[in-house]
Amino acid sequence: ACLGCGDGKIKTYPVTGQVLVGGEPADGAMVIFAPVSGSEKFMRERPWAETGGDGKFTLATFHKGDGAPAGEYNVAIRWPLKTKSPPAEQVIDERDMPRSFDRLRGRYMRPDRSGLTAVVEATTNELPPFELEAPPTRRRR
Repeated sequence: ACLGCGDGKIKTYPVTGQVLVGGEPADGAMVIFAPVSGSEKFMRERPWAETGGDGKFTLATFHKGDGAPAGEYNVAIRWPLKTKSPPAEQVIDERDMPRSFDRLRGRYMRPDRSGLTAVVEATTNELPPFELEAPPTRRRR
């Protein structure tokens, strides 16, 4: 990754994409890019975005919409419920842990285990959609 014009920051490039769950847009999903390898400065960055109603996002590293440094990334996605408190019946994961604050039940929350990757080139980047499957739910008895 190259440095910016004398400001000490890594140069960023525009990055847009979309998150779909079961073919439908994921409104309000948090998308976080974690570098796979590179310089110490590059490895510290975590470009991120929140999807809109159409599931689309624009990454930010230092300020809104500035994109991400060029490189390879593992990607984490969390899709929180839009409520102030957990539902009365919480969704339970395979370890009997509540996942009420992530509609994807933690399946894509760890970039090193999500199975999602992206490459940011030193140009304008329009990524293919991240097409996710919602995990089956179990209700607490």
